[in-house]
Amino acid sequence: MKNLIIAFVCVLIGFGAGYLVFSSYDASDTAYGENAPLYTCGMHPEIISKQPGICPICNMELTLKRGRSNKSGTVKIDPVTRQNIGLVTQPAAYIKMTKIIDAFGRVAIAEPNRFTVTVKVDGWIERLFVNEEGERVFQGQPLFELYSPALVSAQEELLVALKSGADMGSIRRLAAITEKRLINWDISEDQIQRIKESGEAVRTLIMRSPANGFVKTKAVNGGDRISAHTRLFEIVNLSEVWINAYIYEQDLPYIEVGQTGIVSVPGLPGQLFESRLDYISPLLDKRGQIELRFVLDNRGFDLKPEMYADVRIESELENDRLTAPRTAVINSGLKKLVFVATAEDSYEPRLVKTGVVNDQDMIEIVDGLMAGEEVVVSGQFLLDSETRLNEKIGAGIGGPHGHNHETGPDYEDPADDPYNVHTCPMPEHYHILNYGPGKCPECGMDFVPIARTDNQPVYVCPMPRCGPIMRKPGECSHCGMVLMEYAPGGDHDQ
Repeated sequence: MKNLIIAFVCVLIGFGAGYLVFSSYDASDTAYGENAPLYTCGMHPEIISKQPGICPICNMELTLKRGRSNKSGTVKIDPVTRQNIGLVTQPAAYIKMTKIIDAFGRVAIAEPNRFTVTVKVDGWIERLFVNEEGERVFQGQPLFELYSPALVSAQEELLVALKSGADMGSIRRLAAITEKRLINWDISEDQIQRIKESGEAVRTLIMRSPANGFVKTKAVNGGDRISAHTRLFEIVNLSEVWINAYIYEQDLPYIEVGQTGIVSVPGLPGQLFESRLDYISPLLDKRGQIELRFVLDNRGFDLKPEMYADVRIESELENDRLTAPRTAVINSGLKKLVFVATAEDSYEPRLVKTGVVNDQDMIEIVDGLMAGEEVVVSGQFLLDSETRLNEKIGAGIGGPHGHNHETGPDYEDPADDPYNVHTCPMPEHYHILNYGPGKCPECGMDFVPIARTDNQPVYVCPMPRCGPIMRKPGECSHCGMVLMEYAPGGDHDQ
C-alpha cells in the first residue's frame, strides 16, 4: 500500500512538472510573438535580439526597439515613446535662399603695385640713403648716389651744346637730344635744371624712388659696382592688396565679378573687411579649385602679405526654394532620405534630392517633398534604425544590410552595392579580391562580380569600404569590428 501511494505521488509530480514546462514554453512563445519586444544595435540595425545584450560587431549595448514597421516602410511610434526620444517635426516651406560660399586664401601684393629699381648705365654706388629692407619710402625720395662715366659725359655734351656759338637751331636740337638722354636714364628734371644753371657737370647723380611703398628687397651696398639693368631694390605699395582665394567648381555658378566679399583674418581677430571680387580664373588648378581675386583697401597697412584670410560671399538665389532643416536629411552616402509624418503616430521614409544650404542651416529640397509636409528634424536616426530592421523597407530604400529573402536583392542596380566585391575569373587567381571593377594584376583579365564565381565565402567589414576583404573571418584592420560574411546582393548577415 505504501509503495502504491509513493508511485501515485510520483505520477502527480510528473504531471505537474510537465504542465509547468509546457505552460512556460507557451508563455515564452507568446512573449516572443508578433508583439514581443525586440532589441537592436544603433550602429548595426541588422542585429536583432529578443533579449538585452551586447552587439557582437561593435560591443555596444543593444537598445529596445520602439516601434513596428509595416510593409510600406512606415514606422509607428506611440505618443509616450515619441516624447521620450525627443521626436520633433517641422513643415517643409518655400523661402528666399541665400547661398553662402566660404573661400580660403591669403593676402597678396597687388601686382601693379610692385616696382623694381634698376639703372640703365654702368657705374658705382657712391652712397646709399636707404639701407634696410622693410623701410618705408616715398615717391621721389633719394635712394642712392650713382657715379657713372656715361652720365658725366652726357652732362658735358649738354653744357657744350648750350655754350656753343654755332647755329642756334642745331644747338637747341643737340641740347634737347642730350637732355632727353639724361631723362631716359632716370635723371630727375630738377637735377638737369641745376646742371644747366650752374654750367658745370657733377660727379654723381641721385636716383630716386619711383613710388610710395616699402622696400621689399635690397640687393646693393655702398661702393658696389653695378651694371645696367641690375635689380637694386624692389618696392611694394601696400595701400591696396589682393586676397587670392579658392573655391570648388560646384560653387562657380553662384559668383560673378563685382560681388562683395567679407574678409576675416585670424591674425586680426574681430575685424572684418569689405572687398570686391575683381577676377575669376578661367582655369582650374591641380586640386580642382578656381582662383578668385578680391581687391581690398589697406591704407592702414593692417593686412600683411601672406596672412591667411577667409572670404564669405553671399549670393541670393532667384525665386523661392522649397526647404527643410538640414538636420532632417539622413545622408547614407548613396542616398538621402527624410522621414515624413503621415499621421499622428506614423512616419514614412522618403528619398529626396537636395540642393544648396544657407547660413540658417536650411537645405533646398529639389525633389521628394511637397510644401507643408512635416519632416522629422530630431530623433530621425532612431526611425532610420527601425526601418533597417524591416527587410521590406530595406528592399525599398537600399542599404548595405537590407535584403528581402522573398523578393531578392535590395539593389536595383548592382553598382549601388556599397561592397560590390569583384575577383579574377581565373580559378588559380581566386585569392585576388577588389572593391568594384578592375584588372587582375597577374593575368590582366577584367574582374567580374564574385557572384559569378565559386570564390566564396569572403568577409568584409560591416562599415562599407572600411577595411580589407578577407578569405577568413577576423577583425577589420581599420576599425576593429568583426568581419561579416559577404553575400552578393546585399544580404550581409553576421
